[in-house]
Amino acid sequence: MRRVYVLNDGGHDYSDAERFGEVTLCTQGVVSKNDINKLFRQLDETLSESHPKDFILLTGPASLCAVASAIMVGYHGEVHYLVFHDGQYYEKDLML
Repeated sequence: MRRVYVLNDGGHDYSDAERFGEVTLCTQGVVSKNDINKLFRQLDETLSESHPKDFILLTGPASLCAVASAIMVGYHGEVHYLVFHDGQYYEKDLML
């Protein structure tokens, strides 16, 4: 089963994302968005168990999304996003 990595749990309803896979929370609450090295350490621990077809749910600070994308591309050469629009999530893929 694919996983959906929620980069930062902002207390939103992620139930629609569950149709894409198991929801996994990476961070919670306020993150140090300017400390890129700390973000990398936090995300790398969780994303180290990811698979190529897993998703990143785009949420939280842009720096968090950028670091998570870099980690996934480094591990797998591709990244799959879930983007929220008009009340539901849509899949967007980036193959490098």
